[in-house]
Amino acid sequence: MNLKTVKDLIDLVKDTDIVELEWTPERIHLKRGAPSAPAPVFIEREAVCKPEIVKDKPTATVTSPLVGTFYRSSSSDSEPFAKVGDCVTKGQVLCIIEAMKLMNEIESHVDGTVTAVLKQDGEKVGYGDHLFIIEEA
Repeated sequence: MNLKTVKDLIDLVKDTDIVELEWTPERIHLKRGAPSAPAPVFIEREAVCKPEIVKDKPTATVTSPLVGTFYRSSSSDSEPFAKVGDCVTKGQVLCIIEAMKLMNEIESHVDGTVTAVLKQDGEKVGYGDHLFIIEEA
């Protein structure tokens, strides 16, 4: 998967009611939002993530600082550190990259909402590879 493909896909769905996109080599999963769904409720991070929808909000891309293997969670039976739609704060762990048997936590450098997870669990990543897109709060 290359960055142009991801950007084209984001452009395709940005004006739709799609609220979740999961892309694996075997399938693409799209989740549509209900038109009359209640606004999401944020309890712990209410000041950071507001449920308002604003066009053209700035986004930040989290990139890999090293070469290794991308992991979304600390173990195969635990929840991912961050999923699409999650509110994250600066310094919050988003994923782990294993390099030379060392587990390196990759943290968010901005407050905001995760809009895309660009790598799959267990996928090899290189220096500068795009990992997450976060809509800044």
